[in-house]
Amino acid sequence: MIKNMKYYLFTLLFTAFVAQAQVYRTVDAYGNIIFSDVEEDSSEKVIIDIAPSYTAPKISPIEEVEEKVEATIAIPKYKLSVSSPQQNETFQNPENIAVTATISPELNVARDDKLIFKLDGKQIGSAQLPLNTVLTGVERGSHILLVSVVDKSGKVLKSSQSILFHVQRHSIAR
Repeated sequence: MIKNMKYYLFTLLFTAFVAQAQVYRTVDAYGNIIFSDVEEDSSEKVIIDIAPSYTAPKISPIEEVEEKVEATIAIPKYKLSVSSPQQNETFQNPENIAVTATISPELNVARDDKLIFKLDGKQIGSAQLPLNTVLTGVERGSHILLVSVVDKSGKVLKSSQSILFHVQRHSIAR
């Protein structure tokens, strides 16, 4: 093992020495050109200019590539509306109110577009893919419902027209 190490060490030192060596060109009596690392009286020094033959292409960081891909996916021209409840619909003592939206074209999953539902200006739950939700515990009175399409950053891409609906509850004090 040590013998092999000595051999490798000697080879490494010799290679480093040879890499520093000069090259000389000589023409012998027969016209043959001889290259050597030994300088003679009739030899001339050869300068070897080795330029790199490969230039690596410039690669963009991954983050920039992802942004470019997202930018190439066009924002669909969504048509969005609330189909339930209807404009000016009245509910008598409801426990729950089912809300349904319609959208065309379908939500773009590649862009991570989602829906948000708002009741009286306050978001109900988190952004979602399903086109329906359920309102619970809605107080008596008139309420405004709105549905919007948002991208993954939360930017509103399209909103429906507002729907006004009413909740009537019987008075307990009879």
